[in-house]
Amino acid sequence: MLDNKKGITLIALVVTVVVLIILAGVSINAVLGDNGIIKKANQAASVTKEAEVKEAINRTILEFYLTNDYETLEDFLKAKAEDGSIDSVTKNADGTLTVKKGEYSVTVENKTNSSNGSSSGGSTGGETQTPEITIGEAKVVANSDGTGSAITDANSVYLGNTLYITFSHSITGGTTIVDKTIPYAVTANGTYTFTVTGTVNGKSYTKNVSVTVNQFKDVYEYMQTNTKVTYSDGEVWIPEGFKVAEDSASTVQGGVVIEDKDGNQFVWVPVATLADYKRTWYTGYDSFSEYSEALPEDEKTSVERYKGFYIGRYEAGDKESTVAKTLRSSNDVTKTVTIKANQAPYNYVTRTQAESLAEGFATKQGYKAKTKLVSSYAWDTTIAFLQKVNSDYGERSEGNYREIAFSYTDITGASQTKSSSSSVLIPTGQTTPVCNIYDMGGNVWEWTTETSSFPGYPYAVRGGDYLCGFAGEPAGYRKVISDGAYDGYGFRLTLFM
Repeated sequence: MLDNKKGITLIALVVTVVVLIILAGVSINAVLGDNGIIKKANQAASVTKEAEVKEAINRTILEFYLTNDYETLEDFLKAKAEDGSIDSVTKNADGTLTVKKGEYSVTVENKTNSSNGSSSGGSTGGETQTPEITIGEAKVVANSDGTGSAITDANSVYLGNTLYITFSHSITGGTTIVDKTIPYAVTANGTYTFTVTGTVNGKSYTKNVSVTVNQFKDVYEYMQTNTKVTYSDGEVWIPEGFKVAEDSASTVQGGVVIEDKDGNQFVWVPVATLADYKRTWYTGYDSFSEYSEALPEDEKTSVERYKGFYIGRYEAGDKESTVAKTLRSSNDVTKTVTIKANQAPYNYVTRTQAESLAEGFATKQGYKAKTKLVSSYAWDTTIAFLQKVNSDYGERSEGNYREIAFSYTDITGASQTKSSSSSVLIPTGQTTPVCNIYDMGGNVWEWTTETSSFPGYPYAVRGGDYLCGFAGEPAGYRKVISDGAYDGYGFRLTLFM
């Protein structure tokens, strides 16, 4: 038998060697592997180096705010690149600057030194974020205080209205103001630009805000239906087939003028309640008791519904006489009636003829609305409307009267001067209007539908003519007369929807 020997077997030795090899591999990987100690140490060194370089760049940028020698950060950094503090500075397409030192770079916003001009960016250099102005959603509303739902539909509000642009604005850590008062009033379509200025720590930042307004609908286009338009001081109904004239006032009291496709013009007279549509004694021949007229039912219905009516802007004119460059001189009622400036007054007509011409005008023009010879209700209500601008217009009207001197254009188009001692009949629209209405006082007496109980003189005319005195026969003056045709007698139309 063999003797027992002490020591390790071959198998044990092999196992031991294998274990040692494994342990050695693990140790080597821990030191040299992708996540090894050496690599991690190198990465840490790289991060530290990067941080040191970026810190050095930031310190360099910070110097910019401590000097007054350079207008912009770009100029300053270019100088620093030249003296070796940094390697280079590059201006990017978006306006930012890339600052490079060694193998590292930092991208920053270009700045303006507040010591040399207004600041356009943040208070520090480097990678500090510029304070941002925040703009809320812009709205166009109907309320002057900016409240209410936004009006989003294009062409939904008629010109003559006022809309308001509003939006919120803020900046973190500071305050903001706008170069226009918000809500901002607008009366026409277009693009409106606002500059919002924010202030943080004494430095200013700006942001432009553009708002496009397309909500207004053109009142200078002919209406397809009777259309209500709201002005700052009231509402006006535009009849079908009419549009607002280019030279119309922008307020009701100023005189809203409409015109048809031939250029005939009327002015809106507002009537708050039917009780305001009334006859009034201003001044005249004899007494008010001598004159009478029942309220025409068609006028009552229209005025009550639409809260107003239209009166001719001018005395009725004769189109053909104007073309012929001569004033009318005979009782010829075959001529075309116009309601325009620079026309020969349609004189030499009887009251009966004037009424017929006025009522037939709408049919000839193709109106859906009705035209009439002016009633005493319409005349006196118009005088009351004019007196809101000229308080004594009914009793003292300065139109084409005998003793009034003024310049005018005659029927041939030549400029003339009327002296205070002359009497001359002139074309329509040559004197000074009140609320866009011409010659209710002076030029020609105007037939009305009012009647008189004075024996032999059954009709009433208003307003005096070119032979009268302005103090004696003003716009409100009433006169009784028979049904005759004279050179100083014409008429005026009214229009009712």
